[in-house]
Amino acid sequence: MFTDSLLQLYHEQSSITLDLGWNPDISPEGNYLVLIVKNNDWEEPIKEFSSDDYKKVILYIEFHLNQVTTTWKQV
Repeated sequence: MFTDSLLQLYHEQSSITLDLGWNPDISPEGNYLVLIVKNNDWEEPIKEFSSDDYKKVILYIEFHLNQVTTTWKQV
């Protein structure tokens, strides 16, 4: 599945969104792209990660989900 939109998670208390997609869309030569944004500011993500290794992507997502739910408080 080489599609731009794969997963989007929103943490309401911190207004943090984690977005996972494939870039470029529908290209087997692409990469997974993870963006983490605050307050829907898609122009300036607070974190960005790109890889073609799904295991690295899973580790990155798990780490940052833990960070969001334990340390990133609403400002």
